[in-house]
Amino acid sequence: MKDEIAESNRQLQEAWKLYARVSPGGETFDRDGLAFANAKQPWFLMNVSALRTPATDEADLTRRAREASEYFSALANPWVLTGSQDWFGPKADSVLSAVGLVHKTDVMGMVAERLLRATRPFPQVELRRTSDEETRLALADLNTDSYEVPREWGRLALGNAALCETPLFGTVAYIIGEPASGAFALPIDDALYVGWVATAKAHRRKGLAELVMREILAEAKKVTGLDRTILHATAAGHPVYLRMGYRDVVNFPIYGPA
Repeated sequence: MKDEIAESNRQLQEAWKLYARVSPGGETFDRDGLAFANAKQPWFLMNVSALRTPATDEADLTRRAREASEYFSALANPWVLTGSQDWFGPKADSVLSAVGLVHKTDVMGMVAERLLRATRPFPQVELRRTSDEETRLALADLNTDSYEVPREWGRLALGNAALCETPLFGTVAYIIGEPASGAFALPIDDALYVGWVATAKAHRRKGLAELVMREILAEAKKVTGLDRTILHATAAGHPVYLRMGYRDVVNFPIYGPA
């Protein structure tokens, strides 16, 4: 289990470092037990500091949190601090509150060695690879609409052509010419990391997220040979992933400035 927890932490860090590297002006570095992936964007999810190792005690967690706060406050970017719950320690909420950080939300680190067979038919859709500006922006808009943040933020995060020049397997499902669901997968180490899964409100509960995930992972496997997949699930996506064959590894709390 410890190996899977470390893997889940590393996958998240490496994915967000990639997003920062391809963002204009973005930067990434590791320092004093922290990984920094700062895309320097208005969407707080794109500017991340993550624990690289478990905090040894409350004083160590306080030191790391202050260092992250000092770095991001100098840049005036909204940002978050994350890592697996066990790495923060049992009193993380109170320790981080003392340095001005509050618990915002959680995602669940999950893994699947292989997907289970689909248990229901999928609707008829048109599948398009995220290989041009239209599909990149469609995926961005699906995500920002789901998170209820300005579309401009998502387009800055996911619309960058440089992101699609990396080994990335992305698909958007269209229904009657309109984007309905999308996601992409990245090969990181010996696994495929699934990210940015989103479905338009009008098309939810139809199996579209599962459909596009199965499509991107099948395509990625053809190229990489990888079966093992990892993701970090929101509460809304968690039941879908369990049904597909993913299992929980560890919770990731997300903290941000009060």
